[in-house]
Amino acid sequence: SSHLDSSSTALESDSRFGFSGAMLGSLARSVYAVCLLVNMLWTIALMNIVHLAPISMAWKEGVCLVLIQLGWRIAQLFAPWISIQGDDDYAEQWALMLSLMAEYDAEDVREGKPRRPLIVLANHTSFFDTVLGVTKLPVQVLWRCRTYMADNLFKMPVLSTLCKSVGHFPVHFASDEDGVFKVDAKKMEPVEKRVDNHLQGGGWLCFFPEGQVNKSPEKIMPFRFGGMRKALEYDARIVQLVFRGNEQVWPRKCQVGGFPGKVRYSMRPIALDGARAFVQIARAEGAKEEVDMPDHAILAKRAQQLMQEQYDALAEDKQGALSKLHGKLQKDNKKD
Repeated sequence: SSHLDSSSTALESDSRFGFSGAMLGSLARSVYAVCLLVNMLWTIALMNIVHLAPISMAWKEGVCLVLIQLGWRIAQLFAPWISIQGDDDYAEQWALMLSLMAEYDAEDVREGKPRRPLIVLANHTSFFDTVLGVTKLPVQVLWRCRTYMADNLFKMPVLSTLCKSVGHFPVHFASDEDGVFKVDAKKMEPVEKRVDNHLQGGGWLCFFPEGQVNKSPEKIMPFRFGGMRKALEYDARIVQLVFRGNEQVWPRKCQVGGFPGKVRYSMRPIALDGARAFVQIARAEGAKEEVDMPDHAILAKRAQQLMQEQYDALAEDKQGALSKLHGKLQKDNKKD
């Protein structure tokens, strides 16, 4: 029944186009679903072969990530009714960030310091966030990134093979109740050890700091503290990848998306000098409500505010806002 409810919800979203529009929307969704499934099946078949190769686990996982990126990109080519537009300087922002990360890595190695990771934060309104994020991340970033995923996803057909093949980390919740984020501490111990090994070995993280799919996309939800603590522990550099319109393409309650829609996205660095310097700058501003807040809470609050600004700037009537926001972030990052 949940499938029927989700389908009717999606059809209602197309009611503004009338009956013919709803039919076309359903047809578009069906075509997309077939393309996505076919590409995931051949991708997973190749992943199984890759894991038989005599290469390191890191290389196996990296190759598998590139394969799924290719598969999802091909599926996207067969869905021209989904308009996807990146910010004008999206590629330039990533090129700059990758250049800086290479310099930072070299500097840390010269000084005998542990390499500080990059953490990519993204807003979460739809499963299409994952698909689009994977297809739009530069290969160099995707190769080094792993993410946290709810442990129930590791039990789903097809998706479970994908999750395990690319090396993502399961999150074991203590309760299945919606909105309850308390984790099973005992089960998470070996997982966090894997995460630490990944980061200490030069790996990066990407995740949805809101912790769940946002039912009200226009308002970014408060960030969960676990990821913020991890960012501070490793003094990670942070960027934010923000999408607008994904929930139109793949509604929250739908098992599969592919509806016509317009999506915009952008990337902005928010902590070029690391999470700790970001918090120090925030504390220097002397906001009264932050005086007694722990560092991770300040990081969560400020990063959420910046993500909200970035999301708002993606609105069509604010096309110049991203440039202004970029200038503001550059200025803030130089305050130290």
